[in-house]
Order: sequence, then C-alpha cells, then structure tokens
Amino acid sequence: MSSGISRRKVLQTIGASTALAATGMTLSACSTTSSGGGDLDNVGKKLAAWPTYVASPDAPAPDLAPTDQGVRPGYLRYPEGLKRSVAEKPGDGSKVTVWTITWGAPPKAKAQHQFWQALNKELGVDLDLVVVPAGEAQQKFATLVAGGDLPDIIAASSYLPNPTELIAAKCQDLTEFLSGDAVKEYPNIAAIPTYAWKAAGRIDGRLYRFPVERPRIGQTIAANVERLKSAGVWVPEIGALTVDEYAKGLQQISGRNKWGMGVAGAGAFGFNTLVPMYGTPNVWTLKDGAFVNHVQADEFKDALENMVKWQKNGIFRADPLSHDATLTTDFRTGVTASVSGAAVDFTGNHVAVGSAFTVDQVRPPKPDNGKKAVHWFSPGADYFTVLKKAPKDRIRMLLRVMNYLAAPFGTKEYEFVNYGVEGTHFDRAEDGSPVQKQIALDGDSKDTVGVGFIACCQTPIFLPSSVPGAEASVKRRHAFESEIVAIGRPDMSVGLLSKTWNAKQNELMLLKEDAIKAIVMGRKPVSSWDTMVKDWLAKGGAQAAEEFHEEYEAATKA
Repeated sequence: MSSGISRRKVLQTIGASTALAATGMTLSACSTTSSGGGDLDNVGKKLAAWPTYVASPDAPAPDLAPTDQGVRPGYLRYPEGLKRSVAEKPGDGSKVTVWTITWGAPPKAKAQHQFWQALNKELGVDLDLVVVPAGEAQQKFATLVAGGDLPDIIAASSYLPNPTELIAAKCQDLTEFLSGDAVKEYPNIAAIPTYAWKAAGRIDGRLYRFPVERPRIGQTIAANVERLKSAGVWVPEIGALTVDEYAKGLQQISGRNKWGMGVAGAGAFGFNTLVPMYGTPNVWTLKDGAFVNHVQADEFKDALENMVKWQKNGIFRADPLSHDATLTTDFRTGVTASVSGAAVDFTGNHVAVGSAFTVDQVRPPKPDNGKKAVHWFSPGADYFTVLKKAPKDRIRMLLRVMNYLAAPFGTKEYEFVNYGVEGTHFDRAEDGSPVQKQIALDGDSKDTVGVGFIACCQTPIFLPSSVPGAEASVKRRHAFESEIVAIGRPDMSVGLLSKTWNAKQNELMLLKEDAIKAIVMGRKPVSSWDTMVKDWLAKGGAQAAEEFHEEYEAATKA
C-alpha cells in the first residue's frame, strides 16, 4: 500500500528540528543574541526539584525498551486498543492566545482549517493562534514584546529577546505546579523524561520553562547502505574501520555528480558528526576543574585536518556552500551516499526513500589521532514553552491543555494531535496505523498550526506499515541508538545559565563556523584555528566558561 505521503510534502512539513539537523546547525543557531541572567542565575539559590518522572500508565508497552541514557522506545506495529490518557476536556471554554512557529507554510484561517477547529473542540478552548515562520520569529516576537501584551502561551521561547529577564518578569513561575511530585496532577507531563527538564534549566533556582522534548541521540550520519556496501565500507560496528579506510570507500563512490557525503554551508559541513569522530568533547566539558569549550580541544583541529582531506579528495561536493536547500533531498534521491542529520529525520528519510534503498546510521570509524570516537548527545529539548503570569486556576487550566498535547504515543490523544480526525485527515492501513489523506498533506494538520512546539511526549521510534520495511527499519534504528549511547558525551552547560553566553553565543558560533568553512574550503590553513580560538575566548568564551563553572558548582552542591 502506498504511504500516501509525497516526497514534496515530507520536505515541506518535516519540522523545526529536522530543518536544523538537515544542515548540521547547532541549537545555538536558533538562540537569542540578547543579554541574560544578571542576578537571576542559580548561584547561591535554593534549586527547585525537577518534576518527578512517572511513566504513563496509558501508554502501551514498547516492543523495544527505552533507557535512561536516551535510547527511545521502539514500536514495531501500531498499538491496538488505544486508551484515553485525559478523562475530561482540559479547557474551560475560554479564549487562549498562543504565539508559536512553523517551519512549513502558515495555516489557513481557522474557519477553513478543519484540524484547528477539531483541536479547539478536543481541548475545550478557543485557540487564538499567531503562527510565525521560524525564520522570522525573533524579529516578530520583538515586535510583540514591544506591544506590551504577551499571549497566554509562548512557544519556541529560545527566540525571546532578553530571555531571562523577560521570563522572570512577565512569565509564570511553574515551580509550585510542576516541581517534584506536584507534576503528578498532569500525568502526561510527568512522563516527559528528566533530561528534557534539565535542558530547560532553572532561572533564579525556579522552573519557568516547559521543555519540548527531542531525542538525546544527536547528529548522526544517515547512510545509503547499498552504496556503502558497494565500496566495502558498510560495517555497522563502532571503530571497526579506520577513518582512512572509511574515507577511501567514500572516495570510491564519489564522482559523476554523486558524492560520498552530502554537506552544506549551513551548519559548517555537518561538523557535529565529523568532529566527534576524532574524540572531540561536546560543546562544554569540565577539565582540570574548569569549563572548557570544544574549540580549545586538540581533537577539534585533528578533525578539521580530516575534513580538509575529504573536501580535497572529492568526498564532499566541490561547491558545498551553495547546497543548503538540497542537502536532504540529495541523500533521499541517491545523489549523496550519506548525510548528517538528527533523530527526527528518521521518519522523513524512510517515507521519502521508500524501497529505493536501505537507510541506516553510520557507526563512527576509528580516528588516526590515537583517540576514540565519541557521540555528542543533544540537550534533550530544542524548544521551550512559557506561560504569561495569570491566576492559579488559569495556569492549571493551561497546564491541562499542555498535558493533553503531551499525550504519549499509543493513546487516543496522541493519535488525534499527530494525525487528526479519522476519515477527514487519515484512513487506516490494514494494521490500524494511520495513513494521511491529502487534506493533511496539504497543510490541514498540527504542523501548520504549530502546536507541536507547545508540548509533546518523548519521541518514539515508529514507522507505519505503509512504509516499506517499517519493522526492520525501527529495529535498525533502535539497535543503533543502543550502541551509540555507550560513547555518548553530554554538553555539560545544558540547563546552566551564563549571561555572557546568552549575549555572545550567536556571535561566537558564527566566528567558529566561519573559520571551519574557510579552512575546509582552503581559504585559510588549519593553523589559523589557533588564532580563531584566541579571538573566541577574548570575545566572551573565557568569561562564559567562568560563569558556567559557577553555575555547575552551585548545581552539584544543591
């Protein structure tokens, strides 16, 4: 049976994290450039407990188990007998104003948007949505803030100007509602993994930001298995090949307008997957009692030298800087044999590729610098939601709405939010799994109204049976995640506040990524990296390191 999902629509509606991950962009690429914290940091403050994690009693048991380290639950088939996880409509009939984003087309007017209407009915509220194209979010939110009246729910708050001060001054402190066992009043919210809450962090020791969970398995390299097999370099075992052996295979299958690995200028050539191969620590790590950024690591320079070789040897495109828009489609159509991307690319890749070739993930090869390859864990939440200050009863109502949106996979609420109304937005395959109808593929869905950036559950590993080889693909992905967590390394700054980092991270990111591009493209020598690092530290990196260390010590003593 056809999946009913066109490649064109997959590319239009893959979602925010996918759009970022397809280019290898870091989370900081979406962060505010404004100043932060002041004395709203967490040093010397009593720290609120993270919400108590309680697995959902209404979610079906997965076929493939999750782990505390970040391996996701895997489902080999669509669950039968879906339960309701929310007994009553969460809303009180009032209007709820929402500011959120979309990475696709903006929604039709509510009167013409059947999913939006059905969502209001399910939630028991009248959602007054302002849905902003993600690329325009920072500018448009600044205009909103200048107007002086914030909406009830603000999604994608990584875009907020002056985020720490604004949140503390205008947004609801959620500590009494969600900290510790208080979260149990909202069972679906309680089932959000603790790593996501840690990514949201605290402000002044309190809980303000609600995490929109994303998998901890960060950037990885998706592979066309048959192409890599043809070159003798498909070996699904970490460190089984050397980097040189792997590179020779990629070079062998490059040529005639095809390339071993797809890279692009945005995100600096997918360095998030290539640099960890050389044992480079994640963004911030603790070394000899101090916070150190990965730009300072010798391993980063080793990896840069390798990227220069790959560019010279034709493994990358000769003109990668001009292929941002085609990066993902090049892989899915066989132009490139591999590509850097994030966990949320899993569904889109398999739907688009179908039976054309087998999709799996490259296991990092053994580097030639004497180190062991690592994997960079992602923060665990890419976006955060905040609520405007309001009376307690209204805050509880808004949290009930978010509890509905956070319903776990295998519940009736999850099915509705993600697929819409049966018969209108989807039909069922023989195994009961939803198959989207054209109205949903054309934008009458959650993607265009941006509710996926308000709240969601832990992302499962699942493919509908309409996707060729769905069950085997889920098993492969779960096996890869189970293997890669063993070499996973966290960014130790996740959840910590640094006013300097808030103010300077975009500037420092651009400084780093511009240097990567210049070196890989041969405009500057690898030795120029040392000058960039000195400049990076002087422009705020050194100060941010001190502030993160103070926060870290406060958190570990709490």
